[in-house]
Amino acid sequence: MGSGENCVLFLHGLFGTPEHWRCVMERLSDDYRVVAPQLPIDPMPGRRESGINEIRDLSEYVAELIEHLGLGPLVLCGNSLGGLISIDLCAQHPSLAKGLILAGSAGLFERSPIGGSRPRPSRKFIRDTVSGIVHRQELVTDELVDDWYTSVMDRDYVRFILRMSRATRDRTVEKELEHLDLPTMIVWGSEDQITPVSTAYDFRERIRGSRLEFIDECGHAPNWECPEQFAELTAGFLPECFADSKK
Repeated sequence: MGSGENCVLFLHGLFGTPEHWRCVMERLSDDYRVVAPQLPIDPMPGRRESGINEIRDLSEYVAELIEHLGLGPLVLCGNSLGGLISIDLCAQHPSLAKGLILAGSAGLFERSPIGGSRPRPSRKFIRDTVSGIVHRQELVTDELVDDWYTSVMDRDYVRFILRMSRATRDRTVEKELEHLDLPTMIVWGSEDQITPVSTAYDFRERIRGSRLEFIDECGHAPNWECPEQFAELTAGFLPECFADSKK
């Protein structure tokens, strides 16, 4: 959405989708070009033939996408796994980013929403899992549960998701965070059970000059659960990232 030279790229989490950014993007699209790609980790046929095995594979996939679309230096905004990919991108391609927004980011500590075990193919298991990710239970609709249930009936996809879940858990970024030198905002849900509040403070301590914002009554995906508040915080932060573009 939107247009112009100042771009924000939104990266979803392991169980997220680009749709979880739609409300935020609509709010920002009058002033920025906003892009939310589908990472190659969804259950669509053929996705897993692309050789995605670790976090670096995903960050290089995104780097190639940025180059292909000619997006230029931009602000990276990632939720959960998307945050981890954003950090890895900044470490591997420091000239790529003008700013960084982390929302419930992986990379320091993250509880697996499926407990590291093979998901049982039941709608109750799915509902319980999603209910542990979000604080606002009205988001756990029958339609969402049915979609996830269909996904976990695919054994190959389940194996892939477990592999990516372990890769996310095992990839730590303490050293990378110490070397980040760009405007960074950390946005956290006060009720996040996957990456608890203590993790947000750890990110702030490790990223020089970063700012930390909390959204009350919100879980692991503030961009999805509380898009208005998330968009407001983002809109207030972005001018700092693109300040040199106005010179």
